[in-house]
Parts: sequence; structure tokens; C-alpha cells
Amino acid sequence: MPAITNKQQMLTQAHAALKKKYPLDTDPAEESGRSVLEELIYAACREGTTREDADRAYTSVRKAFIDWNEVRVSTVQEVADVLRPLPQPGARAKRIIALLQAVFEERYSYDLGDIVKKGLKDTARKLRFYKEGVNDFAVAWVIQRTLGGHAVPLDGPTLRVLGRLGVVDPGEPDSLEGLRGSIEHVIPKARGPEFTELISIHAKQLCVDGTPHCAACPLKTDCPTGQDVLAKKPAEAKSRPKPR
Repeated sequence: MPAITNKQQMLTQAHAALKKKYPLDTDPAEESGRSVLEELIYAACREGTTREDADRAYTSVRKAFIDWNEVRVSTVQEVADVLRPLPQPGARAKRIIALLQAVFEERYSYDLGDIVKKGLKDTARKLRFYKEGVNDFAVAWVIQRTLGGHAVPLDGPTLRVLGRLGVVDPGEPDSLEGLRGSIEHVIPKARGPEFTELISIHAKQLCVDGTPHCAACPLKTDCPTGQDVLAKKPAEAKSRPKPR
């Protein structure tokens, strides 16, 4: 395979390789049927993990509490207990409760349906108003999954994979929103949802935090990090003292 010379080519080939490695059961672009508020809450479950794990946690929350108001008046610990085994369940629970509290104080209800009637920029700005419960990932998630806009949600695992591939450079924009814009520039809108899902699965299964499992990675041929990791292994093996 020829050397990858630009980000778009790298992401295109990575997408194809990951799609083959991790065939998806359903189309991520299909509408979830969740409202804007529900999608924001789901995003709090989804960030930093996979769809499978987020679905399980979100379903558990819906079953454990009568309605969103009960979630709002519950303690962080009570909501976190339901969200386990998601990583950082306390932080997620705090975000969800803060979002519900902010929406309730503003509207005395849990309906955010009216904000989707505005343009994407106005909607994104309005969503960021609930800053304690909504971050850039959540805004991008709603734009991508509910509003039909072009956005690529970036969380820690996604940035880890993109950084190792060399797609995200140290000189990229400091703000997450600016970095997201640069990624969205090279990932077509139609591939955004699938790309998001595939990257999250890859980050959990092979491109893990710490030492990635590069030997089994379908991207190892063109991944700078993979090449470095695999090159070090023979050298490390040679340096080990031979058993007597």
C-alpha cells in the first residue's frame, strides 16, 4: 500500500479498514427517536465509550427512574450507581442532573423541541447555554444525530486514535470546536455517524489507552504510532538476556 500523504486519504482508508474489521449491526445514521433533551442525556452516556455500553446505561436510567424530574431531584450518587459500569459515572451523573436542572429552571418543563426550529448555529449556541450539563461533544452529537447537520463528536478515545494516526497534529487549533472543524473538513457528512461509531469501537478494542494492540490493528501499515510500536518489539526482544 502506498504511503499516506494527506489527512483525507488517511481517514478514507482508515474508515474502510475499520468498517471491514468491525461490521455494524445497524446504520448509525438511523433516527433514534429521542428528543433533543434525551439526545443530550444520551450523549452524556455515550462520550468516551461505545454505543453498546451507552445504550445499556441509558436504558438503565430510563428503567430506574419514573421520569426526568425524578432524575433531576436524585443525588449524584444515585444516578451514578445506575450508570455503572460506564467510566466516570459520577461525572456523567453530575452533568445529567445539571442539564435537567438548568432546563427546568428556564422552562419549568423538559421540552427543548422549539430550539430545533432555528438554524444549526443558533441551536448550537442555545445548547451551549446549558454549559454545566452540555459540552462540545454533546452539541456535536445532537447536530449529527438529531438535527441532520454535519458534525463529528470528539471525545478522549477518538482524539487518541486520531492523534496516533497523525491526523491530529500538535499545531491544531487549541479549542475543541476548532479542532472538530478541521476534522469535519475532511470527513464527508454522510460518513460522519458511521465514522464516529467505528472509531469508538476501535479505541475500546485495539487502540486502547496505554500500550495499543498494534499487531492486530488493521491500520498498522499506515499508522505512525503502530509502526513505532511494532519496530520497538523486535529490538526489545533482542535486548532481553537469553535464558541459561
